[in-house]
Amino acid sequence: MTTVCLEWDYMPPKELRGNSRVHWSVRHRKTKQFKESAYFRLMEQDPNPMNKVRVKYIAHYCGTPIDADNLVKGMKPALDALTEYGLIEDDNPEFVKGIEVEYHRVKHKNEIKMIMEVGEA
Repeated sequence: MTTVCLEWDYMPPKELRGNSRVHWSVRHRKTKQFKESAYFRLMEQDPNPMNKVRVKYIAHYCGTPIDADNLVKGMKPALDALTEYGLIEDDNPEFVKGIEVEYHRVKHKNEIKMIMEVGEA
């Protein structure tokens, strides 16, 4: 079973989360940047296409954790990058069989990271 791991040393930008009230142009710019960061991480690994996947977001946070629904919304551009790269055909429920969120508290801000694990279902 193949698993692809994408890792960031930061949480998804606050402008992309569900409770953000930023101007659409700011959200668009941040969406594009975050999607490109995911795409380049995929290019480094060059994984083979998968038919159906399960996605797991692992948040290593310091302070107050991001609500799970806001975290999933903030990670949407990274999920879109999977389809643009060709890892999955589409990000609808037919191909993405499940999304899970896991949290780990860390002591220092320099230990914050976001991991996106994509495995075959």
